[in-house]
Amino acid sequence: MKKTILTILICGVMILGFTGCAEQKENDSSNTNVQEKAKGNCEVEECMKLIEPKMNVEEVNNIIGFEGEKKESADTYIWQLTDKTKIEVEYKDNVGSIKATMDKDKINNSDLKASVFYAIQSDIKSGTTYTYDEMVEKFEGIEGHLETKASTFKMYIWVKDGQTFRATFSDSLKGKCSIVSLR
Repeated sequence: MKKTILTILICGVMILGFTGCAEQKENDSSNTNVQEKAKGNCEVEECMKLIEPKMNVEEVNNIIGFEGEKKESADTYIWQLTDKTKIEVEYKDNVGSIKATMDKDKINNSDLKASVFYAIQSDIKSGTTYTYDEMVEKFEGIEGHLETKASTFKMYIWVKDGQTFRATFSDSLKGKCSIVSLR
């Protein structure tokens, strides 16, 4: 009799435990952000690596995997990859300036130090310049995200807790950083 009561009690505790865990897991999964798959052949950062300023619209369409929508007011095309990401190419004299809109929550890096943002900004104002690799070294190896690519420059961003640090690296300055901003 004692074994039966003990067995029932243990089974009851186990059932309650499993049920509670199952409910918790279900609630936890509903709170996690589901990663939205990009429409097309590539995610925004991969597309930025593949597309070049000298490519025409058809070549960009082939890389991304669908046709871009043309803005009426300019020779500009937009490929909306997800709700939060897109590629935009503005053409002037058959050369494109490529801009990515990225999901800032996805590229946020809490390991970045805001003090480095301010130090680099101060250095640039005082005439010190950095290549991209030197800037990554200042950020202790944390790579930037290619946000803009044009025929004469590239712009990278680093994001930490809502702050966006942008650095523009100019071809005319042998790849050195010419402009930084922090917002």
